[in-house]
Amino acid sequence: MFVHARLVEGVSEQALLVPQQGVSRNQRGEPTALVVGQDNKVEMRVLKVDRAIGDKWLVLDGVKAGDKVVVEGLQKARPGTVVRAVEANKSSGEAPQEQPNPGERKLTQRQ
Repeated sequence: MFVHARLVEGVSEQALLVPQQGVSRNQRGEPTALVVGQDNKVEMRVLKVDRAIGDKWLVLDGVKAGDKVVVEGLQKARPGTVVRAVEANKSSGEAPQEQPNPGERKLTQRQ
């Protein structure tokens, strides 16, 4: 016996996908991400994620379009730290090679 099923998938034009390497878990097991705010300060955000799609998380709440999520340098970044965000290379996921100014932390982000 077999069944033919038709599954209708919705398409959300406003969906946000965040790279998995930019998402970690806090002590309660909640997904979190470090985000570079308007004043170039790092802030910790608790996310509400739905599921993984490829190598990204489908995020329902916690970040909005245009937020800069830290995907490299997570060990060095702490909430409240002032940083200069460098956009990650979208094809390889790596940041362009450039030297930060002395006393400045170099983090990469992906939108």
